[in-house]
This record gives sequence, C-alpha cells and structure tokens, in this order.
Amino acid sequence: MKKMVSLLLAAVLAAGTLSACKKNDPEPAESSQPEPEQIYQDGDYPVSYTVPALDRTMDFITLSIKDGQIEISDYGCREDNSVPADSANEGSTSSDAALPSVPETASSEAASSEAAASGHEGATEYEMKALLQMDEIVDEFNAVGHDVEKMELIEGTDEHFYRFQRMVREALEAAKTGDTQEIKLGKYADGDYEAVMPEFNAAGWKEYIRLTVKDSQITDIEFNATKQDDSSVLITEDPEQNPQGQSDTPADYYPAIAQSFTEAGEDLNNLTAPTNGTAAFKAFSKLMKPLLASMISGGEKNIVAPMYVDGTYKAQMKEFDEYGWKDYIVLNIKNDQVTIEEYDAFSQADETKLKSQDSELASSMKEKSGTDPAAASKQLIDNFEKAGGDPYTMDSVAGATVSSNTFRLMVAQILSTSAVEGDTENTLEIEPFPAAEL
Repeated sequence: MKKMVSLLLAAVLAAGTLSACKKNDPEPAESSQPEPEQIYQDGDYPVSYTVPALDRTMDFITLSIKDGQIEISDYGCREDNSVPADSANEGSTSSDAALPSVPETASSEAASSEAAASGHEGATEYEMKALLQMDEIVDEFNAVGHDVEKMELIEGTDEHFYRFQRMVREALEAAKTGDTQEIKLGKYADGDYEAVMPEFNAAGWKEYIRLTVKDSQITDIEFNATKQDDSSVLITEDPEQNPQGQSDTPADYYPAIAQSFTEAGEDLNNLTAPTNGTAAFKAFSKLMKPLLASMISGGEKNIVAPMYVDGTYKAQMKEFDEYGWKDYIVLNIKNDQVTIEEYDAFSQADETKLKSQDSELASSMKEKSGTDPAAASKQLIDNFEKAGGDPYTMDSVAGATVSSNTFRLMVAQILSTSAVEGDTENTLEIEPFPAAEL
C-alpha cells in the first residue's frame, strides 16, 4: 500500500502542478393551495428507558407541543440501583472510543456540590454526570431549532446523545396521532440493519454487517465480505481464502468476531482481536460503531461506514534530511473531514528546536526562494484545504518544492493506512521519495 501511494504521488509530481434571464410575467395570483395541516398535535409526550445505559442511568424526557411549537419540558436520568455500581465503570470514557461510552464518576461530595450549582439538587453521583451531559444535549437540540436530524454529537456524551435522539423521534411519531401515553424504550430500535465498508480493501473484499433487532435485542448477526469481481462470492465460502485442512481462515474468524461481540455484552470496548484476522477485526469495529449509534438512536437502517476513523494522527519522515531536519505532520479527522493541525520539522541536534522557529534559516531561505519554513507550512495547509483535502491535486508552494512533496507524501500515507485502520497510537514512519522522483 505504501509503495503504491508513493508511486502514485511520484507520477503526480512528475506531471507538474495542476493548476439568468428573468421573464416579465404578471404578479402571480394568490395561491389557492390549502394551508398545510399541522403535522403534530398539541400535548405532552413522555418517553423513558426501561434499561440503563452503561453508566447505570435510565434516560427520560417529556416533549411538549403547543400551537406547533416544540420544547423539552422535562428531562433527566434516573439511577438504576439494580445494576452493580462497579459495572458502570467498565466501559470507555472517551467519545472517540467504540460505542457506548461511560462518563467518569465523581465523588459523592463533588457530585452534591455540582448538583446544587447546576440546579440538579438531590441527584446521585451517577445521575449528576448523566444530567450534565443531558443539559448539553438539550442545549444542542434547542440550538438547531428542535430538528433532531441536525444535531451534532457532543464529545463525551455518545450513549445519552443517541438515546435522546431516539426519545425525540419516538415522541414526535406519537405526536402525529396525539397519543400521549408514556412510551417505554428498550436497548435498541427494532428493525433490520446493514452497514457496509465504503470501498473494497486492497485484497478486493468489502466487509459488511447485517443484523436484526427484535424486542430491543439483537437476534441475528452476520459479519462477512463480498468479492470485488463477483459480489455473490463470500469470503467465508471462497475456496482460495479457506484452503481445506487449514485453520484460522476467514470461515473461522469472521463468525468468531461476531460471536465475541455478543459474548462481550455488545460492548466494542471489551472485544479482543483474534490471533489471525486482525484486519477483519478492525473492519468489524469500524462498521459496528456507526451501526450501534443508529440502533441506539433509532436512525438509518442502511449505513455506509465512514472512509476514515475519527482521531488525531501523526507521521514523520523516517530519516533526517541532509540538513539535519526531520519533517512531521499532525492531522485530525472528524466525520471524514481532514484538518492539518501542524506541519513542521525538528532538528537532529536538538529535537526541541523546530524549523519554523529558526530565524537564521528563515532569513537565508527568504533571500534565496522568497519564502521561509513557517510561511511555506501555512501556505501548504491552505493549499490542501483549497484542494478539498486531496494531497494529490493540491498546489505546491513556490520555493519549497521538497517540503511540498514531503507534505503530500505524509498526508497520503496517513489517509491510506493509519486513518483507515484507526491507528492513532503510533506515529507513522515515512520512507522518502527516491531523489530521482523529486
């Protein structure tokens, strides 16, 4: 993959830089179309969960409608004391981790103080943490004009955010008929779901997950992959992928990964990658995360997984250049949008010294090429954004050809490897272009 990216980039670099009539009709007559009838009926529509989130709290809201105006008149999270307290600490606290996430717990004293300050007197420590998340979620709902489809995920609120979306959706559905009876919700929204990868992988396979939710529980789950040149061929049934007499083949680890998800309580944080099939395991996690979000929120049934895994990624050149500098780049990805956070180089003699801060080098480079490291870095980031995040078509910076090529190479390598797999832990080491290709 890395070699392929390097060759493609080299070809791009070798090719050079890419550079009403109005009709005078009479005023229309007043429309004779009838006024659209009101979609929702006035009333109070309560919705609550009967099963706790991983933080042992059960969400509830009351959505009120009057004269077509929507508001959340009541909301909260009640602690479920039937759930052992220790179980609420078993998940992840990060919104970047696999769903669902669990908020950190506070001490009773701190929770009481926080509850009083926020107007949630009497809340337990678990309820307090969940209520503070709900405050933010309701604020977001109000900010987008009570349109649940326009809400953006708030960091650290994953499970409660998606539960809130589902409660609103269920309440609005009830409001169409004026049914004000309280709605009780289970873990997931019923239905048949499918999530597929956005592209075939390098080996020519595209993974998918299909599952059924009935009575709020997953009843069937299938994890497999289809072949690029023949979609009727599954990787678990392909003789070439599953030689007779050989173990740990796709026929073994694809269904095993799906089974381990069920055995782990449907919590991706508790899954362990198999000895063989690491790539399949990563694909399963990448597919299941948005699928879980949709199942919890009552959203889309057919999902195409994002191209990249959200997170912050770093790459650096493997060797210092002839002048003693090693280029590095840091980029962030959210919802497939790539943002360059930093592009610079550090010194071989002193790794705390950055190229952009070397005034002597800046003066010398400015005199020779008309630019300097800091200005070139900023311009490269601007060019990347103007190219829509495409390192292959972005413009170079005059006077900084080598830096332009290095920038392209590092971004392309991250997007083709680390960002696809979600490897935010390791810094990607990049081999430089051969001198003849620069």
